[in-house]
Amino acid sequence: MHGNDSGRTAENHETVVVGAGLVGVVTALYLAPRFGPVTLLEKREAPRPDPGSRGRSLTVMLSARGWRVLSDLGVADAVRGICVPLYGRCGHPPDGRARVTPYSRDEQPIWSVERERLHRILLDAAEATPGVRLRFGQRVRSVDLDDPAVLVEDRHGRHRLRCRRILGCDGAHSATRAALEARGARAEVRKLELAYQEIDVPGGWLDRRTMHYWPTGDAMFAAFPMPSGDFSGSLFMRLDGPAPSYAAVGGGRDLYETFAAHFPEPAAAIPDIAGQLASRSVSTLSVVRCDRWVWQDAFALLGDSCHAMAPFMGHGMNCGFEDARVLVDCLDATVDWAAGLAAYEKSRTEDAEAISRLSYRHYFTMANPPREETPADVLRGRLLTLFPDRFSSLYEQCAFTEESYASVLRGDRRLDRLVADLLDRHGTDLASAPEDRVRACTTSFTTGTATLEDSGCS
Repeated sequence: MHGNDSGRTAENHETVVVGAGLVGVVTALYLAPRFGPVTLLEKREAPRPDPGSRGRSLTVMLSARGWRVLSDLGVADAVRGICVPLYGRCGHPPDGRARVTPYSRDEQPIWSVERERLHRILLDAAEATPGVRLRFGQRVRSVDLDDPAVLVEDRHGRHRLRCRRILGCDGAHSATRAALEARGARAEVRKLELAYQEIDVPGGWLDRRTMHYWPTGDAMFAAFPMPSGDFSGSLFMRLDGPAPSYAAVGGGRDLYETFAAHFPEPAAAIPDIAGQLASRSVSTLSVVRCDRWVWQDAFALLGDSCHAMAPFMGHGMNCGFEDARVLVDCLDATVDWAAGLAAYEKSRTEDAEAISRLSYRHYFTMANPPREETPADVLRGRLLTLFPDRFSSLYEQCAFTEESYASVLRGDRRLDRLVADLLDRHGTDLASAPEDRVRACTTSFTTGTATLEDSGCS
């Protein structure tokens, strides 16, 4: 550490987790019962419950991976009570022909939950867990990996917090990640061309069993149901460039007119949409890639600090929760923290890269739905129906199983090749051929199982 490092040195701490967001709290809850005291540092001040203040309206999606973690931590029942089940996505294209795409073939739901309410449940669990110490208003300025410690700044000044190990869960703009970069790790933080605003959407006019989205190619509006009966909406447009973009419209009346022109149905249903568009902040989206996640036995990154991704598959939080679970599984399998951290890094980096790529790709799938299905699209759909034990959609595999994201993506690519090979060998007429011919051609051509990507996104 450099600079003003001469402040007081605090007592030794077993493990320090930097960042008390969703992934940081989950990490602390996993670690404390297994490996001793955990100090959880958060730069923000302690949240104060205020029934009249909703804070951020942003919702997050819970899938099987997230539920596995919440069940492990004993909070699944409490969380389920604040969730809304979603059974599919309803697209509202400009031609007015709404189409519902189920998330699964057997009507399994994913679950929509308000981020703030989920966070409060996890914080309550942390406060009730022996060995977890929450410290708010603690800004981490630097990390020492040679003599493990963090330099923390709070209202009393700066002080050095010594510990045995440090886990960085401090988000896309991570302060802890710099310690790895100083030792040669290569990290990329890239701001996407997309930006968004959160919009409150009244209920009563949309089916609450699905999420809804209005694609226009250049922009998209999405709405997720909340337990209150209302919806949480998000407007996505380019940050810069020609209209429609936030830079081109500037704001105020121009922004409202752009919204109304592109999304007439939501514009008519949201009474105060002009005021919301004028007053709500515009947020940007960043993605993070980092080729090193750990350092010896002293340090690891989890969640957005090493793999922030676009939100369009609904897996950023689920993937971060899974990081924490896999980390403790790797540590449980060895008495050597260095070996455990190395196994964690090896297990997770390829998976994180796979789901990050899929998440970004799915925005364009949603925002630009095909006007008509190609023979390949038709054949894929028929394979799903005719061979349910052999083929399943990429979305189902990601949302309703705990199979490796990288494995799912590899299977999806194999299936792409299979569909192309079938059409090359038998012609495009195979897509509309009788069922027995499709079965015969496919059965003679394949063995084993594969996954198939559908055209939607959470």
